[in-house]
Amino acid sequence: MSDDEVEVPSDDYITVLKGMKYSERMSLAGPIAKPLADKSLKKKIAKLIKKARTQKLVACGIKDCIKQVYKKKNEGIVVMAGDVSPIDTITHLHGICYTNGIPYCYVATRFDLGDSFASNINASCVCIRPHESYRDQYDEVVQKIKELEC
Repeated sequence: MSDDEVEVPSDDYITVLKGMKYSERMSLAGPIAKPLADKSLKKKIAKLIKKARTQKLVACGIKDCIKQVYKKKNEGIVVMAGDVSPIDTITHLHGICYTNGIPYCYVATRFDLGDSFASNINASCVCIRPHESYRDQYDEVVQKIKELEC
């Protein structure tokens, strides 16, 4: 599979994940998935992604997230999936976020990120940039992520 192709999950995989509770899906996350968002933070992130999509301020995918954080030095939040395989594809991203002062966290699975987009696309990571229309929610999510890191 090339870098430009989007991996669409099988229907069986989606059915199994939909049947699992978020606390069970958290066990699917890899060893580097720290800080891992709990269920309430995951819901807040999902709402924030939906609002940011209306403003077209969401970058989806590893290449786009790196472009926003590293090259353009944009302010934002990076949310990564904890079950990305191979793990090497995403390990460098949290280091880039840390050195640039960008808050980041993991959610349990790629399904959880894709579900925020109301699609069945497996999103490995997203970068959410702030906007005036949802600034309060954005600041609340940033604060919760910083509390996770402690």
